[in-house]
Amino acid sequence: MNPLTTLLLDTSKGIVEFTYKGSGPPVLLLKGGHSTRDTDLSHSSLIYEGFSLLTISRPGYDYTELSTGRTPEDFADTIVEVLDHLQLKKVNVISISAAGPTGIALAVHHPERVDRLLLEAALLTSWESDVKKRATVLFGPAEKFVWSSLRTMLRFFPDLVLKQLLADLTTENVEDYLDNLTPNDRRFIVDMLATSQSGKGFITDLDHETPDISAIQVPVLGMYSQKDRSVPYTNALLLKSSVPECEIYEVDSDSHLIWIGKDAHTVWKKRLEFLTKT
Repeated sequence: MNPLTTLLLDTSKGIVEFTYKGSGPPVLLLKGGHSTRDTDLSHSSLIYEGFSLLTISRPGYDYTELSTGRTPEDFADTIVEVLDHLQLKKVNVISISAAGPTGIALAVHHPERVDRLLLEAALLTSWESDVKKRATVLFGPAEKFVWSSLRTMLRFFPDLVLKQLLADLTTENVEDYLDNLTPNDRRFIVDMLATSQSGKGFITDLDHETPDISAIQVPVLGMYSQKDRSVPYTNALLLKSSVPECEIYEVDSDSHLIWIGKDAHTVWKKRLEFLTKT
């Protein structure tokens, strides 16, 4: 397929946007909150490692309609329609952050379609009430204005914006964290913000409930940081205690952003090892 092509599928429940690139064993990527088709947290490089990468935009993001699945279970059914359309019998699944419940729903309700499940800083528990209230104000009807204003401020007051963002992502001192970023890591965060848009997706994410994770029967790798303020490490402990075949890799990262920093190369290595296990 053309690596630049974004496709729309008219499923039984509405329009779903997806891209399908590369050749080789298929990996389904479910991005986290605020992530759009253009947000890349390093996973596109899987194509150059011999995988095909299927990226499906979740409900409310990009052109995927909310009707395709307001709950993780409903959207898991829609994902199966996309897999059937592409004639993919089984996929490896990567779920990031707020996409955790969706990846788990797919593994629990359609285990025959999932080879293995990789959870990267993935949320398994309910959102805290104060987080939900604040997010509803910021990313409800005003979300386009909020993101537009944030990107404008990022051009003129980058450190101020980054500090505000990182305060929700790290348990470390924010100024120290910012000072220790390499130029490449700083560019990663700026690019992430530049491609972020909540649409109606993040508000929908806030109401998601995670299916019974003890029902997962496929191999699972969870990668989490102890210093993640956004998705506490208790999610990793819950996963380890509930899933029979589960490995937890504690990422030596200073924030939710486990894809950058001193341990980023090991995160990449662990991901590849897990996806290539036989």
